[in-house]
Amino acid sequence: MFTSHRESFRALKRIPNRRILPGVLALGLVLASAPAFAIFSNGGFEQNDFSGWTVAGGTNPGLLGVEPFTSASIQIAPGAPGPSAIVGQIADPLAPTIVLPRVGQLTAKLNDENGGALVTTLVQTDTVTNADIDAGDGMPHIRFAFAPVMDDPSHAPNEQPYFYVSVKNLADNSILFEQFAYSGQAGVNFLNGAGSWKYLEFQNVDVVLPLSAIGQQVELTIVAADCALGGHGGYVYVDGFGSANVPPPAGAPGIVEVPVNKPLMLAVLAGMLGLFGWRARHARA
Repeated sequence: MFTSHRESFRALKRIPNRRILPGVLALGLVLASAPAFAIFSNGGFEQNDFSGWTVAGGTNPGLLGVEPFTSASIQIAPGAPGPSAIVGQIADPLAPTIVLPRVGQLTAKLNDENGGALVTTLVQTDTVTNADIDAGDGMPHIRFAFAPVMDDPSHAPNEQPYFYVSVKNLADNSILFEQFAYSGQAGVNFLNGAGSWKYLEFQNVDVVLPLSAIGQQVELTIVAADCALGGHGGYVYVDGFGSANVPPPAGAPGIVEVPVNKPLMLAVLAGMLGLFGWRARHARA
């Protein structure tokens, strides 16, 4: 490790001064713009697995009661978790305008298109800290993106594929954010995919917490379910869990905000700029 650092320093010394600053600035921009997930462990799934998360599930016996359905309507029969996967730069033929991966190099996919009345759930509990405060408004944030893709077989509403996403404050069990919809549900702006499939492009979520949430635990839950009759699938892509802004999809217009709370990266940039200044002064001596 130390030998590698010395060799890198020697190589830097051989570079003419006029060529150092552009490289330093470029490296600094790369460091400053790298995704920062803060509150959630492996929030971007860049470890290429579900480390830090609990994957569970079972089977879908149908939603309880009648519309409007809520989280209390969800019932999951005991069983093995439904399928889950980490995907990279792929095209989804059932939802052709979804851009993958959503953030970084990898995105998680919960459940799949094959049916079987399966349910996949993803849960993580973590603690809100000062590192989750956004410098823009001085408040802690929880941010992420999700995109449901579900077949629409036109079953009874309680038998349709569905998805559910929630953020709960465990200190008082208050729901900070939740969204539930079954495939084809009226009032939800689903896009038409291939055949009878419906989907939403990635939805960016920004949950603003009070300062009193610092030190409190929050629980994030995602549920993706096939239809209850077993013949039709439903899945959800999720990515970018953390406190930093989720940038626009690749190739989309818009301003990418520089993530905050990166003192280590900023310190590296400051040190490299200081090195350039020292070399420039000695070159003139």
